[in-house]
Amino acid sequence: MFLEFVSNFAILFSFTLLIYWAFIQYEHKPFIKKYKIVLVGVTFGVAALILTVITTPFANGVLIHNRNIFIVFSGLLGGPWALFITGMIIVSGRYLLMYTSTLAFIMMLNVFINTIALTFVSRKHPITYRNIPIYFFIITFEHISLLLIYYRCSMESIYFLILYFICSSVIFYLLRQILLQLDHRDKQIKQIYRLKQMDLLTQLPNHIATELKLTWLIQAKISFELLHLDLRKFSAINHQYSYEAGDEFFSKIAETIQLQLPKDTYISRIDSDEFYIVLVDTAPAEAILIANQINYAIKNLVFKQDPTLQITSAIGICSSDHYAALSPLLNAAYRALANAKRQSSTFICHDNQLKK
Repeated sequence: MFLEFVSNFAILFSFTLLIYWAFIQYEHKPFIKKYKIVLVGVTFGVAALILTVITTPFANGVLIHNRNIFIVFSGLLGGPWALFITGMIIVSGRYLLMYTSTLAFIMMLNVFINTIALTFVSRKHPITYRNIPIYFFIITFEHISLLLIYYRCSMESIYFLILYFICSSVIFYLLRQILLQLDHRDKQIKQIYRLKQMDLLTQLPNHIATELKLTWLIQAKISFELLHLDLRKFSAINHQYSYEAGDEFFSKIAETIQLQLPKDTYISRIDSDEFYIVLVDTAPAEAILIANQINYAIKNLVFKQDPTLQITSAIGICSSDHYAALSPLLNAAYRALANAKRQSSTFICHDNQLKK
């Protein structure tokens, strides 16, 4: 009996760990992001069915009914609707497999009721690492109580259920601790990755993050206007007034630029005094208008160390529709910027003007 318990929960432990690790590793993938709830629910549900088939021959038709660990961890990773999908797959699969016994039907009905109840409660109180033991023990005690009633509290059933409770609790806490460590380590890695892609002064994405973003947009065939902005002769401020004063003014300029942009516009700092601005689904004429607004706002900024100082900016613009790869797109934006710098008034140039 004990060996059967250990074998069963070793399989359950392996399934849960592998599923969870796979999802936190690849959750940034667009497909995973879009269908995470369904994928989590289906994966945990199918794993539970596989475990049912594997353990049925040697579990005497009782142990196989416990899918509480799959259900609660599905809710932890994917939320209430993932939990609901997992529970419904377990119920449906149990009905189709139907090892035909009164107990099998009762426990199938019990899983169905528990799934509905947990889905409703977890919508108001989402499952987290902190409260997941509460969810687990509530449905486990309910499960045990039902089995005690069915077996009329016989000594054999009490021994069996005590063993069941101990094994399931040990496996649950082992899984929780390991997944908690994995989640913590995953967050640390992501934080380091974010810092590598962030400009610390402005808290904007840097050139690494920007190239990844632009590559993704091009591959997804999403049209956008790319603005390459350069602050003209800004380095003179650092030399004349100190780098600390220059950093303070630069941060102010970055904030000013963002105020001129539509909501959720992607902006990044790619060099000491250069920015990229990505305007998705924007016409060239509108991009030029926004560029004018940016130049005007920067020109009218006041530098407290020298109110007479006036900073100007030049902006090169290009449309992604004309370029199928990142390198030609960036080169086009740079050519347009170089032309904008040579102008004597607007300091704005669109790549389309160069083509004409």
